[in-house]
Amino acid sequence: MAVGFLPALGGGIRALAETGQLSRLVDGYMRPYADAFGEVVYFSYLPESLADFSNDRTLLERVSVLAPLRPAPRGRRAVTMAGAHAAAFRRCRALRVFQITGVIPALLAHARFGVPYVTTYGFWYAELSGSGPKRLLKSVVERLALRHAAAVIATTEELRSGAARLAPRVELIPNGVDTRLFVPAPRAARLESPRILYVGRLSAEKNLSAVVASGTYLEPDVNFRLVGAGPLQQALEAQARLLGVRVEFRGVVDQAKLSAEYAASDVFVLASFTEGHPKVLLEAMACGLPCVASDCAGNRSIVTHGETGLLFDPHDPRQLADRLRQVLQDRDLALRLGQAGRALVAERYDLSALVQREIALVRAVAAGR
Repeated sequence: MAVGFLPALGGGIRALAETGQLSRLVDGYMRPYADAFGEVVYFSYLPESLADFSNDRTLLERVSVLAPLRPAPRGRRAVTMAGAHAAAFRRCRALRVFQITGVIPALLAHARFGVPYVTTYGFWYAELSGSGPKRLLKSVVERLALRHAAAVIATTEELRSGAARLAPRVELIPNGVDTRLFVPAPRAARLESPRILYVGRLSAEKNLSAVVASGTYLEPDVNFRLVGAGPLQQALEAQARLLGVRVEFRGVVDQAKLSAEYAASDVFVLASFTEGHPKVLLEAMACGLPCVASDCAGNRSIVTHGETGLLFDPHDPRQLADRLRQVLQDRDLALRLGQAGRALVAERYDLSALVQREIALVRAVAAGR
């Protein structure tokens, strides 16, 4: 039995590799799905093959990557994919869409060939766009995706409630992390100098200017380490120089090596204005790192203030600094938050267990085709 994978609009294996997410895709999803269904067909937007990223013979036998021969506009690829790979789509008993932004080929394959699809609903996609035609288009695609899906995987209760107004079947399956890879480091391995870590895209919605600004209210030896890449790096570098805040830009770190970054830090910060169900927050908590996160819906779905982390107003850098200072100066608090965070992730957000739940859902959809 074959199952198809559809990435986000314009996405592919290479795009995930460039953001450090290759091992999550290959080991977290491709392997268990291939074991469960026998064959995985990955429909990529990028010219690539699985052999570019893996030499595992068993995986190469079970996973086929269908990609364009040369780069193409993502919109054109989205609307022509079902026709270009018609035989492969017909062979798939079900399609697994990893973001609603990548649902267009699934909608066309469903209409043309009757292939059912299961899509993730991970955040309010249309609301992240500005006003105008782009937001309207995203809203239409979102509604069509939910209405025609055989099943929807919502990552938070709030998203589940929203999706349930349109989708025939919605399952609450949150994001997960590899709790064997992300584990607490021995306390002796932690550095003595205060280090505050952020992992993710350097973009406006992540509110990193507030993170840098919070450094002006902290002791001068505090060091911020930002892991990731994005369009705001130069602006953040300039802000840090202007304010005299110590900020180190690490670039993208592969997920398989990311646990070392958490181990070498004292506190993790996530200051976003909005989040769906943030995997980096789960990773940090799995590593026993005390977390300070903005008080937005996605973060609140994971963090209980004072128990599994600390929350703050994302519009108030001074309050962020106060929360960071609490963790840096109170070692008992830091230890308690870190232990509670690890226990929560181990109990509720283990990736392998959650992937098995969604495989059972996709198998049920495929059986009912």
